[in-house]
Amino acid sequence: MRIHRGVSRGMLMIVFACGGCSPDAAGQVEVNNPYEKVDWRSFVHHRADLHVHTLQSDGCHSVDEVVRAFHDAGFSILSITDHDIVAPNFCPLRDAATQGQIDFGAFATEPTPYPDPRPPTFPADTTWTWAEYGALPPAELGMLGIEGAELTCTYHVGSFFSDYGVRPPCNEGSSVLDEELVEVARRRGLAVLNHPDTRQPLEWFVKLFRDHSAESFVGLEIASDTAPVADSYVSLWDQLLAELMPSRPIWGFGTSDVHILARTRFAFTVFLLDELTTENVKDAMRSGQFYSVVQPRTLNLSRDRGLAFAGSAAYDGTYPELRSIDVDRRAQQIRIDASGYDEIVWISRPLSSERSASPRAPWPPGEVVQRGPVFDISDRDSTLPYVRAEIIRRTDDGPIRVLVNPFGLARR
Repeated sequence: MRIHRGVSRGMLMIVFACGGCSPDAAGQVEVNNPYEKVDWRSFVHHRADLHVHTLQSDGCHSVDEVVRAFHDAGFSILSITDHDIVAPNFCPLRDAATQGQIDFGAFATEPTPYPDPRPPTFPADTTWTWAEYGALPPAELGMLGIEGAELTCTYHVGSFFSDYGVRPPCNEGSSVLDEELVEVARRRGLAVLNHPDTRQPLEWFVKLFRDHSAESFVGLEIASDTAPVADSYVSLWDQLLAELMPSRPIWGFGTSDVHILARTRFAFTVFLLDELTTENVKDAMRSGQFYSVVQPRTLNLSRDRGLAFAGSAAYDGTYPELRSIDVDRRAQQIRIDASGYDEIVWISRPLSSERSASPRAPWPPGEVVQRGPVFDISDRDSTLPYVRAEIIRRTDDGPIRVLVNPFGLARR
């Protein structure tokens, strides 16, 4: 997807005004703007999915079918993240599937013949390059492919820009996750915490992100599941931002975690890039130069399940259009220019970090601190550590939400 948008200028410092005070006496707030380097006149919005499975682990479609499906749906960035400890062809052929599996679409039409011969790291080898697994190379499709895997031993982690994987059997113990994150960093890759286990205490997550650098451990998934579960991920995100911002950013990624193309979640990431290159995507993942789109519905991206193929029409123009984000020093405001939305809300730290008894909503969500396209910093408590925006369009299928990455706020 290649869409050119409007105009903006980013700034790093915002000055608080106070009645009867000079600017020097009022104090200053330093704003970490993840979109500071975006030229909204020329940068392109690239739709991406960074959590996708194939027959190379527990997905139900060949690499070629998955790649073509996302290409035809208008995605220009894709990472196939097959599980490192799961051997190919986990999904049964239709003749061997139960009726329940057939009704759900959880079957394969043919086994994958790859890899042949098996690499020495099998089954922990990444599904890369695509051509080695029967798909067209990304360049021939006008796409950018990112080498990736889902590290699965003790806690699921998306690993990117490396061929790292752990062969079974897995070691036991909580240190395995730390060891994996250290290894991803050593290989100059990036890691994202997948579908976070909200049964863990908040302190566990806080320690994990504090112990590993934002240069390599960049964020967590805030979608990739049913709507109530995804809401719990977003609440966890706000809890962590309240604890760690502004010094330690955590970026939020929308992904489909697709295993069955006929049940592809409407959740993805949109990168803002001047040029579609591997290094630019990697830099954007580090800096938060992207936003996520989520909606509580699924689409059919499969051509072999007897359903109408959704294609790019199911995405194009169906979610709010983000035109620009402007951090304005003189006006003491962060301003969003968008269209096709019903509401914009600005969210910051939750009112409480007390855990509830509900497994679907273990923590209170972030507090809505302002509404509308402009966030007026001078109207807010100057101790807020961050603010983030959601651009919302209401539909019969539920709200479509554009989740903007957080702005860190630090008073000088």
